[in-house]
Amino acid sequence: MMLIVLLLSVLAVIVSYNFTFAPSNYFNGKYNDDFLLFLILYKLIELPTLYYLLMHRHIVDMRKNGFFEEKLEKITKHTKLLLFLIPQGNTVFGFIAYKLTANVYYFLLFSSIALITLYLVKPNKLQL
Repeated sequence: MMLIVLLLSVLAVIVSYNFTFAPSNYFNGKYNDDFLLFLILYKLIELPTLYYLLMHRHIVDMRKNGFFEEKLEKITKHTKLLLFLIPQGNTVFGFIAYKLTANVYYFLLFSSIALITLYLVKPNKLQL
């Protein structure tokens, strides 16, 4: 997943240098900065919430009550979902931010948020 995020970031930089985009003009661009700030805050709230709902509570439950096969299946399914949602959501938000501002740095910001989150989650290193 980290490799995919990195490849999309490199692709965004290449596209940014080869093509010129204008920032969106919805409402004369008056709310672009406000909407961008909302996107960043939303991601910073959403990612810990997703992590808690999809992984952390199951890990704590497994540590407290023991290891069971049905719990392993559930946490495996939720981990795969989390690993899909993190890069997908940040890429979409990065595209929206790029469209709003025509600045590739905002796409790279959302990509870095995805990379940091994927690094912190470390689903392959669950120690029960």
